[in-house]
Amino acid sequence: MTPFDLIELSKRAGSAQELIALAREQRIELSEEDAQIYFDRWHGMGELSDDDLDLVSGGVDQSGSLVCALCGRSDGLGIDVSGCGYYCYHCRCRCQVKYK
Repeated sequence: MTPFDLIELSKRAGSAQELIALAREQRIELSEEDAQIYFDRWHGMGELSDDDLDLVSGGVDQSGSLVCALCGRSDGLGIDVSGCGYYCYHCRCRCQVKYK
């Protein structure tokens, strides 16, 4: 199963609990927190943070390089498939990013 399949399950689910049940049918274990994140992301209940709004509106100076706010490394950053920012493969966690 790919992340795209999980997104499709999220779109079909009527609640985070239903998403957990649908994922189990596909032999995927989701925590309640992750299920809620996926469900909120694809059902429009999530809110953008001030940083996300700045990025969308062009309010961030992008002349520097994008780095992990936790470890400061720029290599190994990826988009978090849940739509909640970035994932740092060095810290192995979801993180906010900043411009260095």
